[in-house]
Amino acid sequence: MKKVFKLAAAEFNKIFYRPSIFILTALLIITLIVSNFYFKPTSSVTKLTYTGENVSSVYSQFISTSTTSGVINKTTIDKALDDKKAELDDTYYNIVSVDKYQEFNNKVLYLKTYYENEFLQQLILITSMSENEFLSKEKTNTENKFKGLKILCSELTSYLASSIKNSKLNFYIKQSNYDAIYNTILNLHDDIPISFASYKQSDYIGRAESIRNKYDLSAINEVVNSLEKIQLKAEDFLSIIDTYYTKPVEVLQKSYMPVIDELYEETKSSNSQEDIDVINEAIAQYYSYANTNLTVLTNKFMLLHIGDKTDTELKTFVGFSEVSKYKLNEEIQLCQYLLDNNQYDYNYLTTFNFNTSSGLNTNAYDYTFFSMQILSVLIIIFTIFYACSTIAGDQSSGTMKMIAIRPYSRNKLFSGKYLSCFMFALLLLIVSFVASLIVGIVSYGITLAPCLVVFNSSTVIAISPILMMSIYFLSLLINIILYISLAMFLSLVCKSNTLSVFLTSIIAIVGIILNGLIGSVWLKFFPLAHLDLFRYFGNSKLGIFSNFILPDTSFVLSCGIIAGLIVFMNIFSHIVFKRRDIA
Repeated sequence: MKKVFKLAAAEFNKIFYRPSIFILTALLIITLIVSNFYFKPTSSVTKLTYTGENVSSVYSQFISTSTTSGVINKTTIDKALDDKKAELDDTYYNIVSVDKYQEFNNKVLYLKTYYENEFLQQLILITSMSENEFLSKEKTNTENKFKGLKILCSELTSYLASSIKNSKLNFYIKQSNYDAIYNTILNLHDDIPISFASYKQSDYIGRAESIRNKYDLSAINEVVNSLEKIQLKAEDFLSIIDTYYTKPVEVLQKSYMPVIDELYEETKSSNSQEDIDVINEAIAQYYSYANTNLTVLTNKFMLLHIGDKTDTELKTFVGFSEVSKYKLNEEIQLCQYLLDNNQYDYNYLTTFNFNTSSGLNTNAYDYTFFSMQILSVLIIIFTIFYACSTIAGDQSSGTMKMIAIRPYSRNKLFSGKYLSCFMFALLLLIVSFVASLIVGIVSYGITLAPCLVVFNSSTVIAISPILMMSIYFLSLLINIILYISLAMFLSLVCKSNTLSVFLTSIIAIVGIILNGLIGSVWLKFFPLAHLDLFRYFGNSKLGIFSNFILPDTSFVLSCGIIAGLIVFMNIFSHIVFKRRDIA
């Protein structure tokens, strides 16, 4: 092991003799300066506060009956709860009482029946007629059958577009099935002529034959018959309404509001800032408590609505493609923690987010996270360059042959080079983190407020923001370790420094782009999509350089995939390097 560290130290020292280290340093400094200039965060936490000359002014603003858009007062806060309850009542009623499945099935069945018993039967009838007999007896009737089918198709496509594409259905329908049904009926509609003025018997027969051979409405009917109905239990729904609407409304009016009224009566003529702050704090608690219950009420009902469906399944259903059970549970756990502990969201920091303040005011940690999201891309790219050159570069320049003459085994040579890459990346990360934190402290100051984190959407913990930043640091370090392994793996496979740098960089860039912009189901099979472990600490989407929470994944699964990938690439690299002719 001592020889490995000696080799790593020698390789590490060589870095500082390369001109590229000065380029990297300059780029990091420039990026740090530019990121500070472009850091314009929005707040993720709201504390309702009024400004006024005295307590009476603040109280009057709060109890105002104004419902103007953007105004927050007692009226709008209470109305938000009432409106959500009414919305959920309506959705629940539509699911359990309005059988849209049967309505949908009847419309499709009616179209199929008309198509088979009217349209196709008319085709059979006119096929056996002479031209004269057709003109005298069935031309008008045939034209009406065509027009009738076109009207039914038009009505059904309109119904699909307006009534089926919403979240108040009492059945699940896959987007692929919806698209297939919609497109089939739309195409059938378009294949029926608008005008029949120039049509002869042969034209009707030819067009009808073409439609019969092209469309099978029985297949659509079978799809509709196989749709799964949504089951909601009345007791579950009523329990959610009672816990997160009825009781909170009562608490707001019997506990929170009397405190505000009492403070007003005691200090209504006071213009002391201390008294104004006290009543503002009571109002902020009213608002936070109402919003917290509103969030749980919304999310609990959605969980009830989707039942036992997985995130992967939800992505395929109409009306549920943007729903994530992970995200719903994450928000519920966070809000439930606040409710259970009589706490308020504005007293905590949220998980750090790209270009967003984690608390009421921007702090050094917010800037550090923003800066490191950008700097980490540069660090990854330069680490890839160094990791590739330490194997393929040394071999192409002949340096590897001179190193191999020394009394070191191939395993020690590879391990030493790998360790030097790790030391290089670690140094860059530490320097960048410290520099970003110093700039953040100078520009925005520090905060002692704890960070409220939901780990893996199930466990809520209140931790120091310093510890939270340490977790983020470790997640970045794990990312870079994987890229080091990938770079050295490809440099051994390709034997070319240029090619290995190109391939590794392309894979890294593609991974960043896909992970930052797409939350697709198939991405969970892409190993690099599991890299960002920090996302499991409270936010499903952290920033443009971070990952969405992928459907049906977890912290343990992502850790297992990352560890397995690193171990596989390192074992393979050791084997190849041991057998490689480096003369």
